[in-house]
Amino acid sequence: MISDNADHTGDGNTSSESLAEDAQQQASVSAIPQPDSVPISVPEITRDQLSLSKRLLNWRTLIPLIIVIVALVYFAQKANINPARTWEAMKSANLFFFLAAFAIYYLSFGIRAWRWRLLLENVGYRREQGVLLPGFWKFVEIIFISFFANVVVPAKLGDLYRAYLLRQQVNVSGTRSFGTVLSERLLDLIILLLLFIPAIIVSLHEHLPPQLQLSLELLLGAVVLGILGLFVLRQAREPIARLIPTRFRGQYYHFQEGTLGSFRRLPILILLTVGVWLCESLRFFFVAVSLHLIGGSILHITAAAVVIGLAEALLTIVPATGGGLGVVEIGMIPIIGLFYTGPNAVNLSTAAILLDRTISLFSVLVFGGIVFLIAFGRQTTTKPKKIYLDNMDRA
Repeated sequence: MISDNADHTGDGNTSSESLAEDAQQQASVSAIPQPDSVPISVPEITRDQLSLSKRLLNWRTLIPLIIVIVALVYFAQKANINPARTWEAMKSANLFFFLAAFAIYYLSFGIRAWRWRLLLENVGYRREQGVLLPGFWKFVEIIFISFFANVVVPAKLGDLYRAYLLRQQVNVSGTRSFGTVLSERLLDLIILLLLFIPAIIVSLHEHLPPQLQLSLELLLGAVVLGILGLFVLRQAREPIARLIPTRFRGQYYHFQEGTLGSFRRLPILILLTVGVWLCESLRFFFVAVSLHLIGGSILHITAAAVVIGLAEALLTIVPATGGGLGVVEIGMIPIIGLFYTGPNAVNLSTAAILLDRTISLFSVLVFGGIVFLIAFGRQTTTKPKKIYLDNMDRA
């Protein structure tokens, strides 16, 4: 269970463990100005709030899922998708390129783990400030479990899970940690759009429809507004804080520091984010190559794969179902149709989507479930570990 941060006043307890806990809690808020009127105690995310079983069996999860399944069946019939021909296309895929797509996708989890660690260090979670973060593979495990949670239930619950799981390892603010996750999402969206828009221009050339061109201009405008919004939020920190009720102001400071304080060492964060989205694009590139889905020069195939792969990522933003199930599959058919209109187009496109989703959705569901069960089974047999620098020094 998560223990709330609390002030430790003089109670006569001078044990080394208590002092270590006090030092840790002070370090977790040291980078945030705390006015006298702002309580240091901040309510944290609890296991009960994030219960996957409760969310999975909730009507808000089940009803959209049923609707999506019915919509998929209806769409498949209307689009004249032939299951037999689709299956034949899937069986004809080049196994080497499919495994390459699989490997490149799972490489992205390592890049994501490295990037999140940098974001956490940027907001003050460092050895020098008394916080000993988990190792690289623990970060990979946490992120993989968060992806599993996003596949199982809608509303991107896995993003909150990350903050919760980190707090189980290190006694730090879950609100502040969640701020780093949101800053990562903002960085993802900005870089994704900056890659997506040029890829469309290169891949479609003069065939770009006017409506799509207008959409691209709107997307560019959204990127600019997002960057300006971050700037305003950083510059107007205290004026915004005064508009927030006092009882929530402590959470605001944690959240603001976790979000905007993350953007230090920006060049390497940008490079890592580009690496993440290149992995996503190359995944679909290898799937497309395995099926001979897109013809033309290597530049055209690459640009088309970037457009389709990043468009899929944008479709997963819609929080209606876990992992964007239904939304992604239906949305990708017309997107692939921009680049392939040859014989057996519908069934070949469907085969590409199913192979791609086997990697990005079903493999995460299977392997993520295994990792989830192992991790939480391990947690029930051992006391939740809170790592402090002082404890490490004593060892």
